[in-house]
Parts: sequence; structure tokens; C-alpha cells
Amino acid sequence: MSHAMRHIPRVSRSIQSVLRGGAAGALALGAAALAACQAGKQALRADFADYNAILQQNQSEQMLLNLVRMHYREVPYFMKAGSLTASYETTVSGGADATLQQGDQSLVGVSGNYTLSSKPTVSYTPVEGKEFVQQLMEEISPETFAMLLRAGWSARLLGDLVVERVMLDGGAELIGRPNSPSFAKFREFMESIEEAEEADRLKVVSRKDGGYDLEFDGKTVGVERFQLRSLYSAMFMASRDVETPETLKGETKPSAAIGEMRIRASQKPTVGALVSVEYRGWHYSIAADDIRSKDTLALFMQLSRIQAGPPTAPPTLTIPAR
Repeated sequence: MSHAMRHIPRVSRSIQSVLRGGAAGALALGAAALAACQAGKQALRADFADYNAILQQNQSEQMLLNLVRMHYREVPYFMKAGSLTASYETTVSGGADATLQQGDQSLVGVSGNYTLSSKPTVSYTPVEGKEFVQQLMEEISPETFAMLLRAGWSARLLGDLVVERVMLDGGAELIGRPNSPSFAKFREFMESIEEAEEADRLKVVSRKDGGYDLEFDGKTVGVERFQLRSLYSAMFMASRDVETPETLKGETKPSAAIGEMRIRASQKPTVGALVSVEYRGWHYSIAADDIRSKDTLALFMQLSRIQAGPPTAPPTLTIPAR
């Protein structure tokens, strides 16, 4: 009995050492769990930006693809992101083992594992139906035209793509088509507005009757004097700026380029392109350093949201974090 009693304090100290080691392991696992939660929050923020960029890039590619289709006299087709759902799952596991030895020494092992996984799901819905087609084919409103000018969009760019013709006093018409006899005067008229715009001499004034006037260089021109195109027609005009490979020249009608975009055609993907799509074995792209083309693409993205927005509810984004 006395021999056994002499060993009890020594064993107790070993057990205490193991307990201390186990406590350290528990603290380590707790710290790992907290780090896992922090990592999950960081992943959530990073993925949100990634999803936003991916959806925006998809919309740009869709617009470019439809411009290429229209260049070859084919019907554009639109799809929208119906929903984006991303579920996150974190797993933290751990274990500990201890070996008791004589004396005050004890061996304690601690192990842990942390995993974070995400499962994003995007659903796309075709945008079609009578209401959407009417929006696509309907003329851009004077209110939208005035809003675009107020927002700083170039009068030259709007003249080339959005304005069909301008009706002046006395019944004269300036037609905004390259093959029109009055096209040179039309360009001169729109450039005079752009010069005033760049020099901060252009004002877009709301009238009491709900209309808008452009005031510049002592002139006043009502926006109702501008006959505006539809989004479909504006895209058709811009599709002239798509390069046509020699093997496909027989599949489109030769027409003068507008000069507001340069959509390049190549047999291989273009390195460093802002946006690129593949169509019938050719790669069509807009260069990242082509500011004029980028501005034109951005204008079409804005017009597509204003003029031909989806008739259904906007897409929802659900990102549950667990």
C-alpha cells in the first residue's frame, strides 16, 4: 500500500501534464476554428467580386456576339442571368492523443483539418416575347437621348449610332447614313454640338411642356427635331464595323464602316483583348487599348438596360454562408 501511495503524486503530475497539453490542443483547435470563420468571410467577399465580374463579362460577350451576328444578317439573341446561388460549406475537425510516461514527461499530439468549399450555380433565361421585341424595336425616346447627353456621352457617338436624321427649320433634313447626300452636313452639325459639349457650352434644358432643348453657340434645337433609331437599328449600324474574313465575304452585304468600333477577326484568340467571342471558327474581339470601341460597347450596354430591359424581375443573388 505504501509503495503504491508513493507513485500516486508522480502519476498525478503526469495526468496534469497531459491535461495541460490537451488544453493547449483545444485552444489550438479553437484558434483554427476562428481562423476558418475569418477565411470564410474573406472568401465570401472575394467571390462576390468575382461573380460580379463574371456576369458583367458575360453581358459584354453577349453584346459583341450579337453585333457579329447582325453583321452577317442574322437575328440577335439575348439571355439574362435569372439567378446566382453560391453555397459555402466549412469543415473543421481535430483530434488529440496522449501517452503517459513515468516521471513528469508525457507526449501529447494534436491534429486539425480545415476545408472551405463553394458551389456556385448560375441559371440563364432567354429574353424573348412580344414585350421585349417591342422594346428592342422601339425608337429611343427623346428623354433617353437628352439623358445620355447630360450624362456626358459624346454627341458624335450618339449622332453616328442613335440619330437617324435631324429635321431643321424650313423642312431641310440631314440624314445620318454614310450613303446619304446630306451625310457630310449631318456630321458637321453633330460635330458642332460635340465641340460645344467639350467646351462646356452645351446645355440640355427642360421645357415646361416636358420636352428638351439643346442650347449651344447661340442656337436652340429641340430634341424632338432628332429622329432617333431603335436599339436594334443602332446595333445594326455598329455591326458595319465588324471585320469580315475573306472566306465569309459572300455572307454579308458590303457597307461603309461607321468608324465607332473596331471588331477584329482572327483565326486564333487575341491575347489581351477586352472581350472576345468565337463565331463559326473565327475569333472576334475588341482590344483593351481601343478606347473608342470600348466607349461604344459601353454605350450599347447602357442602352440595352434602358431601352430593352428584361420584362421580368431582375436576377437575384443568394450567397448563404455556413
